Amino acid sequence: MAHSDITRVEDLVQEARKVIAFEDDPHQAALQDDPESVKVSWGTWAAIFFMALSYGPAIGLGVVTYASVIFPITSELGDTSAITWATGAWGVGSAVSFGLAGPLSDVFGRRWPLLFGEALATVGLIIGCAAQNTDMLIIAESVIGFASGFIFISYAGVPEMLPNKYRALGMGILEAGVALPWASVAILLGNAIYAHADWRWIFGLAIILEVVALVGTAFTYFPRPRPRGDYDKSRWDEVKEIDFIGVFLFGGGLTTMLIGLTWGGEDEHPWDSASTLAPILIGAATLVATMVYEAYVASKPIYPISLFKDFRGYSSLWIVVFVSAMVGFPMASLLPRAYQDMFTMDSDKIGVYSLPFSLWQTVTSVGGGLLAKKIGNMKYQLIFYLVCQAVFTGATAATLYPNNRDAFIWVPAFGASLFPILVLFAYAMVSLNVPHSMLGTAIGVLGTARGSGSAVGSAILYTVLNTRFEHYVGPEVVPVALRNGLNPADLPRIIGGAITYNLEVPHSLEGINGMTPAIKEQLRVAVRSAYGHAFEIMFLVTIPFTVLALVAGLFSKDITAYMTNHTQYKMSKSLTTHHREDDSVERGKEDSSAPSAHHVEQSQVVEVSTGEPKVLQ
Repeated sequence: MAHSDITRVEDLVQEARKVIAFEDDPHQAALQDDPESVKVSWGTWAAIFFMALSYGPAIGLGVVTYASVIFPITSELGDTSAITWATGAWGVGSAVSFGLAGPLSDVFGRRWPLLFGEALATVGLIIGCAAQNTDMLIIAESVIGFASGFIFISYAGVPEMLPNKYRALGMGILEAGVALPWASVAILLGNAIYAHADWRWIFGLAIILEVVALVGTAFTYFPRPRPRGDYDKSRWDEVKEIDFIGVFLFGGGLTTMLIGLTWGGEDEHPWDSASTLAPILIGAATLVATMVYEAYVASKPIYPISLFKDFRGYSSLWIVVFVSAMVGFPMASLLPRAYQDMFTMDSDKIGVYSLPFSLWQTVTSVGGGLLAKKIGNMKYQLIFYLVCQAVFTGATAATLYPNNRDAFIWVPAFGASLFPILVLFAYAMVSLNVPHSMLGTAIGVLGTARGSGSAVGSAILYTVLNTRFEHYVGPEVVPVALRNGLNPADLPRIIGGAITYNLEVPHSLEGINGMTPAIKEQLRVAVRSAYGHAFEIMFLVTIPFTVLALVAGLFSKDITAYMTNHTQYKMSKSLTTHHREDDSVERGKEDSSAPSAHHVEQSQVVEVSTGEPKVLQ
């Protein structure tokens, strides 16, 4: 490379770094680079469409629809004891990968981590489709969850290539990939597939769609390959700087703690036993050690303490996401189970009962994102949804014990269903509060809140439900049995038989002296009452958490003023262009310490009328 070329490249690289520095103050960039009009290309919308399409198989089908029939699936496979892990494994996998995917996307750009996630999700879905036991389902959900952490990198990719005013709209389109049509009819669809076909088709359909999304993304999504502007480092140098120790500590601590939470309250593992307390305390201590390591030891922490120091702009929203995931995610499997335990075993009716919850979730997650800019004041919209989450989720307890079917169908629909829109708002608000060079990391850590909240919520709520039911079922069933003159010596058989009779297991309660059809129905009512009491306590447990999220939301920073026409970066125009940008730095190092001219030529540095640093498009 000639000396003049090297000098020219160095000048342009310095200019590019000025632009990146300009974008690292998102508030200044939004206000000072605000053109009168802006147009988003069809190529950009196509990329967003395929990114949204990838959400449906990995989350809408592979998690939400699957979770709606998890109890009959695990029953068919012969092991319901690990039902918490059969759904919670997704949360653990995604919590770990979120933290890793963010920094990787800041190194390699968003494209390759996203494509890796879509490919890995396909592998996980294939494992789920072929599962012959519950353990294989847990492995499948772990893989799908880990892949989802990379797929969710689009929460960073979409905002940076859309005008600020359209960021919530872009997030709404991504959430539509989950909701339309999958999450909106998940329980109805899951039960219909289970009853009239084979539950494996949930995964089979997801595989087909994920492959389409993978191919579509590969041919339409070409973001900037070096978001940090680190032209002086090789890819391998940057990979070596990633804090893998932090990821390992966090994943190990979270998994260990969840083992204790899921064991707690079982006959073999009382809450005060060493087998329960040890994993909880060891896991919690490991998580604390992770934060200490990140704050004082890691040279480039994967969970930067600097982010959490910004309470109004980041930490408050992290709490909102964690709690909303903790309360909302488990409902995908808990509500169908509640309909089944308390009201009916008819799968079609269970699907119909779920529609208010599913449809309102769709209306809010999609409509809320599409209308966010038009309604205005993002913070107050967030607070409104947080109030609804706290009030209606807690109020669901009032619909139970005695069990009111119609009230139970409608009340939670306006509370726990708001999980997606709350996450959407948090992502959109964070994207306008953090430096762009840290956007991938910030979104990844926020995603960790989503994944870990999902896993922790599943563990806590299932444990509360199961232990409370075991506590209440005896006092409900025994009086009915004795009042009808049944032999006290048969009570253990009667209690177990009544539980399975409620689930319409053949031959339940047979062979017990004095048993009649009328007594069987009375025992069914008693079991359903015990379930109602247990679910009541479970919903009451959510109240302090949802109140905490509401308080955190009150302290969040409003970003409405920054929802301008400013666009951070536009995509490359073609696959060839993208690869030239991505590879030229490595080739240029053979001739000089500066990047090749090809890279800078493709970066398209142009002047803007504001007089501020040039905007790199």
